[in-house]
Amino acid sequence: MRLQLALAAVALAAVAPPASADDRAEVSTSLFAETRDGGKGGLTVIHPQADVGVDIGRFVSLDASYAADAVSGATSVIYQVDATTSATSFSDLRHEGTVGLGFHGRRSRISVSATLGTERDYLSRQLGGTASIDLPGRNTTVALAYSHSFDLVCDKDNGMLSPQEAKALTGADPCDKPGGIFGKDRPGITVWRALSIDTAQATLTQNLSPTMNLQIAGYGQVLEGFQSNPYRRVRIGENSPQEHIPDTRDRWSLSARLNRFLPRLHSAVHFDARFYDDTWGVIGGDVELGYSQYVGKSLLFKLHARVYQQTAAKFFKDAFFYQTQSTAGAYFTGDRELSPVRNATLGGKLTLITLGGDKPVWGLFDKLQLNVKADVLMLAVLPADNLADNPMGIDRQFIYGNSLIDAVILQLGLLGNY
Repeated sequence: MRLQLALAAVALAAVAPPASADDRAEVSTSLFAETRDGGKGGLTVIHPQADVGVDIGRFVSLDASYAADAVSGATSVIYQVDATTSATSFSDLRHEGTVGLGFHGRRSRISVSATLGTERDYLSRQLGGTASIDLPGRNTTVALAYSHSFDLVCDKDNGMLSPQEAKALTGADPCDKPGGIFGKDRPGITVWRALSIDTAQATLTQNLSPTMNLQIAGYGQVLEGFQSNPYRRVRIGENSPQEHIPDTRDRWSLSARLNRFLPRLHSAVHFDARFYDDTWGVIGGDVELGYSQYVGKSLLFKLHARVYQQTAAKFFKDAFFYQTQSTAGAYFTGDRELSPVRNATLGGKLTLITLGGDKPVWGLFDKLQLNVKADVLMLAVLPADNLADNPMGIDRQFIYGNSLIDAVILQLGLLGNY
């Protein structure tokens, strides 16, 4: 299973890998820890990553990266009223490698990349490209990005069973790619289902003054293929079939970011806003405020706060109604990312910058940056503030207790330019 911590952000990052102006090497590790009260489960993700970029001559650069996700924890397999009373342990390991080739002119840049990601029950393959140009005067930059993913998902072979009879995949089912061949079915046991993802983005960055700039981005994505969680079941009456969601999803978002440098304070303020919509009926938006402060020439401190809210997918129901009134049409799900959501994130980042000057840092780097970042994700839902009109309340379905702290994210990174 793929973990989607920040769906739109991950998609945007996949389309446009960061470009570098000079040779660089970066290693980082992130820890995502989800909280659950009373031993009712939780989730821990350790994400190590390494990136290397080198210039090949004056106009060409080569980038390569490797990342992994080690996921462990416990979660309820059945979405039902009493789902929080027990949890099933699981673990997974995902590997991902990316190579990119970039071409740089005086005012333009173009790059292409290829990514391969593997885990026991998922294969991700992606090709993408980005292009940008600085218009005359260098006050305006226009960028375009596009990627296509052709993925494979392991699923239970349910034959001719109807969606409300379908059985879910279990960890004991063989999705281990017999003979090393991805996508080889085992009739009557497991099958590999296709998922294609097309993602495009257009970005306009404009300098409004010597100390302020504005960036506007439009993002669109079309998903075609198997998108259900093959492991998740939903209690419908007396039965617990595998969740069933549409094979087609179109989504788009529009975002804006404003940065203002404050020369006297040697600091900057940031404002972000984003609107999101899709064909499943999920409508969301978020607002973020940030502040960056230099302390001397080598220390940078950042603070940010973000609030996000979305509506539920049109086929989503509270577990109470799935059990007492059946589904809202052909589709049903227990995915909390498709439920009504309201949350807030508070975080900070500390960067220590070391410049080599006449002598390289550690005998190799012109500049070295040590980054330490921490975020706290809070569910902004009070017991009397139900986002859905139902007797149980979404907070009772997904918070698993009285704590409003949903997760903690820690990151440690080292970036060297040479």
